Amino acid sequence: MNILFITSGFRAVYYFFEQSIIEAFSKAGHRCESFTLKSGLDALKLKQQSLQPDLILVLAGLKITTPVLEFIQQIKGKSAIWLTEDPYYMDWTVSLIPYFDYIFTIDQAALEQYRQLGHPHVNHLPLGTDPCLFHPSEVSEEYESDICLVGVPYSNRIELIEFLLQRADYRIQIVGRGWGRYYNEWVKQPGQTIELVNAWVKPETVVNYYNGAKIVLNIHRPSAEKYNRNRAGIIATSINNRTFDAASCEAFQLTDYKSGLRQQFEEGKQVVSYQDKHDLLQKIHYYMAHDDERKRIAEAARQQVLAAHTFEHRVHDLLMNVQA
Repeated sequence: MNILFITSGFRAVYYFFEQSIIEAFSKAGHRCESFTLKSGLDALKLKQQSLQPDLILVLAGLKITTPVLEFIQQIKGKSAIWLTEDPYYMDWTVSLIPYFDYIFTIDQAALEQYRQLGHPHVNHLPLGTDPCLFHPSEVSEEYESDICLVGVPYSNRIELIEFLLQRADYRIQIVGRGWGRYYNEWVKQPGQTIELVNAWVKPETVVNYYNGAKIVLNIHRPSAEKYNRNRAGIIATSINNRTFDAASCEAFQLTDYKSGLRQQFEEGKQVVSYQDKHDLLQKIHYYMAHDDERKRIAEAARQQVLAAHTFEHRVHDLLMNVQA
């Protein structure tokens, strides 16, 4: 199959996603050529003429223009969009779905919304991971921690870190841009054991932090965060891609409860979730004191990723739906 892959237009982690997707298509025996939106509509028309794609796949779609959407809609061949920021920008994405034959969304709640809007081909397709990149490894002391959180300072993450600092003395490491002003306040308090890497970190470095942590704390983005564009208030029910990445590193993780977790992992045996901050603290205490159980759960999580959650699995599922 010839596939024209229109990339997201975002940088940072999206570069990793896009390279992994292209590689997965290639490993499956398909010809996949990428196109960058900033090249413009005329360049897209030339690309389409030369490749004659059987499928045009758009990733994210938040930067796509109406002329490009109209062009995709009128050409021969199938079209699909993989909505990878759902449900946080659904004010924008609901207007995209009429232009595509197939809709793939990372969130089950978003899927239900698109189906209610009448689209006939909507599928749940989480992002995957690359186990060649996210894998177990030995790391140096600078990457070691009791508890590690990777990500930006959403309100619920700030609240939970402050709670843990007030009630526990574990070595906490935070990795992500935007934490500086909170960290500066926290370290003024005596006895705090918190470290900060106040920058976006490449996936190949994130691997080290996952491998160095006894517990990876995975706190999902709130559906009502002020930066969202989600006026309908749709609450995410599916897990994020970080769940797969950390599991692929054979890292033990505690994640806030999502009903979709059980569709991907066996709760309590591969990944452990918590209901509220008090439940989180109790589980941190428990698993910090039970090394063997923690490691056994982490090993099972990696085996589940290898069996079902790589980008190669995702590409296979996508094509099975498109070709059905």
